[in-house]
Amino acid sequence: MNSKNFILQIVFNYIMSIVFIWFTINSVGTEGWGLFPVLFVLFATSDFVRASKLLEIYLQIKKGDKPE
Repeated sequence: MNSKNFILQIVFNYIMSIVFIWFTINSVGTEGWGLFPVLFVLFATSDFVRASKLLEIYLQIKKGDKPE
């Protein structure tokens, strides 16, 4: 995986996290808390954590350290 693909994957995961947060806010505003808003929050959390870990690995590789 080259640098451009790595950055694209990080940005995509952050964007998907924002989209799922928006879906959560919209669903809770209209229907209240239910199954789908909880799933949206779980997906948003998963995407955010994945993007953050990828960003950390990318910065370590760019700096010259080996990722843990």
